[in-house]
Order: sequence, then structure tokens, then C-alpha cells
Amino acid sequence: MPFANTFELEIHFKKHGHKFGATAKEEYERLADAFLFGPMNPNTKECLRPSGADRLRFDFVTVHFGVASVAPVFVRTFYPVERRIVVRHGGSAGYFSYECARVDL
Repeated sequence: MPFANTFELEIHFKKHGHKFGATAKEEYERLADAFLFGPMNPNTKECLRPSGADRLRFDFVTVHFGVASVAPVFVRTFYPVERRIVVRHGGSAGYFSYECARVDL
């Protein structure tokens, strides 16, 4: 299971699934799994947070954002970032840099 457990999947599906047009939690989970563990497209970048516990992916065009735990491996979250938040960080590169540098989690 890409999410840590069914409870986490249910929470994230209710919060973000509709943003991807997913009508079932299994569909949302497949999208998250493909984004975080599949091959990256040329618009997607990846980094590790300073703690080394989280691996992030961010698509600079679609603004899809996902976080995966490194060990044990599971999806923490997956959602499209609101454009206003990306703009507030100075654009996609600024948002990605901010998320990659976060240590307060």
C-alpha cells in the first residue's frame, strides 16, 4: 500500500482526491504512487529534506506535489499546490526550494 495505512489514505483522498478528478480512493492512491515512485517527466524535480526522512517531488508545470517517507517507504501526501501559494514563494522554483529546505516537520 503506497499510503502508510487505510486511515491515512482515506484522509488524503477526502482532502485531495477531487482535485485530481479521482472518484475512488484507489484511483487517487494509484496517481500518488505513479507520481512519487514512477519515472519523472522533464518538468518534475526531486529532493530530500535535510532530515533525510522525506523525499519530495514537484512538477513545475502542473504544480503537483508529493511527499514520500524514505524508510519505511510510503506516501505521506500528494496534491496540486494552489497557484497563489506558488506565487507567494516567487514561482515554482521558489516553492520547490522552500519545501526542500523545510526542517520543521
